[in-house]
Amino acid sequence: MSRWTVVTAGVLLASGGTAWAGEVNTAIVNADRYLSVEVGGLQQNYRETMNGTVPDKEQGFIPRIGVAYSLLGLEYPFRFTLGASYASGSTHYIGSLQNGTPYDSNTGNHILDAHVGLGYAFGFGSFALIPGLEYGEHSWERNINNGASPGYQERYGNQYMAATLEGQFALSQSTVLSLSGAYGTTLNPTMTNDSVPGLTYYLGNQPWARVGLGVDYAAYQHLHIGLKLSYTRFKYGRSATYTVTIPPYVYTTSEPDSETQQTAFSLTMSYNF
Repeated sequence: MSRWTVVTAGVLLASGGTAWAGEVNTAIVNADRYLSVEVGGLQQNYRETMNGTVPDKEQGFIPRIGVAYSLLGLEYPFRFTLGASYASGSTHYIGSLQNGTPYDSNTGNHILDAHVGLGYAFGFGSFALIPGLEYGEHSWERNINNGASPGYQERYGNQYMAATLEGQFALSQSTVLSLSGAYGTTLNPTMTNDSVPGLTYYLGNQPWARVGLGVDYAAYQHLHIGLKLSYTRFKYGRSATYTVTIPPYVYTTSEPDSETQQTAFSLTMSYNF
């Protein structure tokens, strides 16, 4: 191999490495270093399925607030994210009693979500690609009959783990557009209710997915405003069948398969550093 060939190969490798791990655009760096507050809403759609039927479903819009933190390193572009949100409000419940009688009501909801993520940003001029991992927790407490006597309470919870991928475009030095996706699985989903105190229904792990769209605008040097929109979908698998004894009665109970779809939007205001 000639010296010229070696030099040429070295230049190509070096240029290729620079292109793949180039510096992240300044506007994107500025958009990814913040502490923010979010105000918006959540469209909640939940349904249970059993033998091809839908015995229980509910939907409605719930006000939502949140906080978020993001730190993109300057020398090494690892990005750390942390966030939490809380939604509370009423949705419309459509179901039936155990004897099959239709039953419509309102459901009072308290939904708490939290997550932590880690990614690495690859810069390509005005574009950055950020693959990563995310771990989160989800808690949903619902009171069918919206707290009125004899309201029936259920509490669902799960963790999740997902691979994430986000693309960010610097439309200008003050505006950044983001498109993201995540796919993984629920972990340790459970349900408890007031009917059988002490019993925990262990549900099955099922797919978890989310897509998101966001825009960040640097109104001032350290003050940014933005808009976020996301769609999340996850499922719980059917639980085992449990035998319950409440003297003088003995009966069996289980939880069916279920699916939750959530569309969330929020207006954000952040301090960027």
